[in-house]
Amino acid sequence: MTEAPTPPDAPDGVTIRPMTSADLGWAHVLNEANVPAVGTETTEEFAHLLDVASVALVAECDGAPAGFCVVMSAGADYDSVNYLWFSARHDEFLYLDRVAIDERHRRRGIGRALYAEVEARGLIARPAATVFCLEVNIEPRNDASLDFHHSLGFHEAGQQSTPYGTRVSLMARPLA
Repeated sequence: MTEAPTPPDAPDGVTIRPMTSADLGWAHVLNEANVPAVGTETTEEFAHLLDVASVALVAECDGAPAGFCVVMSAGADYDSVNYLWFSARHDEFLYLDRVAIDERHRRRGIGRALYAEVEARGLIARPAATVFCLEVNIEPRNDASLDFHHSLGFHEAGQQSTPYGTRVSLMARPLA
């Protein structure tokens, strides 16, 4: 991945950069701290996510990691039931597999900055992509995430129960 400039609308003190293998340790810990909002992964499974990602970004606040996101595109070597749901319905897409923000840094605009950069970088990586996809838990219900995604223009495209015990709202919005 090439260097990603920080979006111009990122909050003060926040930089966005590509995730590297050096980030796997702290990012895996943050991932696990955010279960069930994100899926649990072994260290090896988490490393595989980075290997197959089209876009993987880190948000830093004043030089320290504050969050990350991992995005897949069509044709990835990935068997998530939610990713496969979108794969069956779209030829070209960006799928936000997971995003996690350290609770000390939430509500500072980091999520919005990450999503803006995902869209910009994703369209460079996959210019034919037409839709930005993701899922949000509705059982157990994640109202904060549902509200956040609705505010960004995501709408429900479907629902499904997962083999790991959640029910999700499969959400999408057109790419710019």
